[in-house]
Amino acid sequence: MRLKKWLGLLLALGLFMTGSVTAKADADYDNALKTAPQGIALDQIFTPGTTANNKAAVVDTTNPAITGTQAVMVTNAKNQFGTIWSTDENAFDLNTDEKASMWIYFGNRGKKAADGMAFVLQNDPRGLGATPTFGKKVSGETLGAWGVDNDKSQSDVNELAKLAIQNSWALEFDTHLNTSNSASNAGDADSFDAGDKLTGPHIAANYPGEGSSYTYVAKKSGVWPLQTTVYYATLDHGNLIQGDNYDFLANGQWHHVTLDWDATAKQMTYTFDDKDPATGQDQTGTTRSMTVDPKIIDPDNTGKIRWGFTGATGEDYANNLIIFEGVPGLVDVSAKSTLTDLTTQREIQDGEAVLGQDKLRLDYQLTYKGGKQDWKDVVAKLNLPDRVAFNQIKITYANGETADIDPSAISDQQLTYQLTQALSAKNPTATISLTGEAADEKQVFQIPAAVGTFSAVNGVTTTDTPAFTLNPKLDIDLYRISSKEVTIDAGETTTIQGQVLIPEGIVLTNDDLIVHPTVNGQVQDSYKINDPDDDLSGKVLFTPKASDLKPGKNTVDIYVKDVYGNQSSSFTVTINVTGGLAFDSVAKHSSFQATQLTGQTQEVGRTSDWEVKISDTRQAGSQWQLQVAATPFKSQDGDTLAGELVYRNGTQKTPVTSTATTISTGQASGNGDLTNVVDDWNQQTGLKLTVNGDAVSGDYSSEITWTLSDTPT
Repeated sequence: MRLKKWLGLLLALGLFMTGSVTAKADADYDNALKTAPQGIALDQIFTPGTTANNKAAVVDTTNPAITGTQAVMVTNAKNQFGTIWSTDENAFDLNTDEKASMWIYFGNRGKKAADGMAFVLQNDPRGLGATPTFGKKVSGETLGAWGVDNDKSQSDVNELAKLAIQNSWALEFDTHLNTSNSASNAGDADSFDAGDKLTGPHIAANYPGEGSSYTYVAKKSGVWPLQTTVYYATLDHGNLIQGDNYDFLANGQWHHVTLDWDATAKQMTYTFDDKDPATGQDQTGTTRSMTVDPKIIDPDNTGKIRWGFTGATGEDYANNLIIFEGVPGLVDVSAKSTLTDLTTQREIQDGEAVLGQDKLRLDYQLTYKGGKQDWKDVVAKLNLPDRVAFNQIKITYANGETADIDPSAISDQQLTYQLTQALSAKNPTATISLTGEAADEKQVFQIPAAVGTFSAVNGVTTTDTPAFTLNPKLDIDLYRISSKEVTIDAGETTTIQGQVLIPEGIVLTNDDLIVHPTVNGQVQDSYKINDPDDDLSGKVLFTPKASDLKPGKNTVDIYVKDVYGNQSSSFTVTINVTGGLAFDSVAKHSSFQATQLTGQTQEVGRTSDWEVKISDTRQAGSQWQLQVAATPFKSQDGDTLAGELVYRNGTQKTPVTSTATTISTGQASGNGDLTNVVDDWNQQTGLKLTVNGDAVSGDYSSEITWTLSDTPT
């Protein structure tokens, strides 16, 4: 016994003399307030709970880069309990879609942090005085919301639930594992995390005042025949988000949380770490959803519910702080940014590229969607994209009023501006437009997204600009080496040559240069320059297909683009093809007139979309013949039309079948003839469709093949 007393005294001395923990916590607390993100003021929105042991308090932040932001200190020492609740006027409306967003700080103590906090919706009859029934000391594992498991003889989960905040739903942010599972620890309120085999800090949800949220585990205590049964409780962690290590929560960083209430589905969706704590930019985060039963949290069917945060600590602690960014019902606002390349007339999406010296316009559109208050005295803090010089700024309100903003207010790519008008139902939007020019750089730069924050005492919203690539603006020259005009025989082709010149000091390989040819207005496949002897030659070679060159005059246009999007001027080469016979043009689709069936055989005329033109640049006297063949007319269902395609020449009718039939002949004049075969057709000549009396109505089609030969039959 004497030894035990001395050990206890030594231990007490050790604890008394170890002041580093408290000093570290104070430094951490100060740092948290100095690095606080932008939030709102909490006056008349939240109020500390009215329980006598409540240590929560509203404190001012000390970050000089933000304005009008207050934080809630929930706990910052051992054996503490803290609560902060919404005022009656700012209750959560269960019948309306609601959204809440906040930044939460769990200290920097990692594995030593305890115990965490809980976001709570409650209609406890005690209202602002809602609290777990602790007894003689605060139980950290309750996080200020759950039941108090301090009676090892208790085995009724419903009795345990009565010790929690009643008529409530809680989303816990638990920084400390309570995994005691032995008989000797029963009644120590240290076992809630023993049932789900948790391995680290976690986020989970359930109903504190419902027995179904808990499970009792029985253990035998003592030695027979004096053996007794004792009990400890575990908690059902619904919709769990678990960290990989103890830096998941208590890592000295602010963590962003967004909660979305779907009134129709009665579902709460919560997303953790959906903003970067360093930049404030949006990120994916981790999301869970849970159906919340209004019969449990709102048994009197009021449609309203008090909401806030609770926290508790035991033998360990952490600095637990909250900064609210958006409060349900107060103001519902949003921000959106768009970046437009005025040079190319396109909106820049995330990950796309712009060229140096391109004219750009960056628009921030603020929208007031509703709320109990107007959104006024809004301060815009804009981190602008790097390497863009903005020289004109203008703000336009929904009511038509505008104002110019002095571009000299931009410093280090940051602009701070306070809106002169409140946004409200009568004046719901404001757009800040910045116009400028991308920098003239000679290398590639990746321009990261930049966050814009719009804050007032009653609401904060943010938006990110798209990340983009800034490519160098280069003056690429393309010179024609080939003759401006070339004459070739029909069936032949020629190779066109050009040379790319790039600015001195810039290195572009052939692999970086894309050739874009066009033949007679038809865009050809683009390709990279390929010179096996020199990958820096910049030599352009293009050989059009002989089949793409028609008799007579052909034009070939060529320009080059580099991998950055810079485009050269183009050059044109004329290719004259002589001694050739070819189709100049043939309609891809032709049709017959829509006709009403009469039960009698009838002849259907053509529409005006028929075209068959023949080009003949051969010597005078050269002859040609035109033949036609066709498949039977069929419907989409495969039914064959009762009728036939015929070629009519006055009173003479010739059926057009799958066997080619000659319908026209001619001979060259030697002057480069262009014959439009269809021009010679009239009501009594040309292709006609004969429909039998037993034909069935429908849409029918046939494939027609034209054959041009240089020898008459």
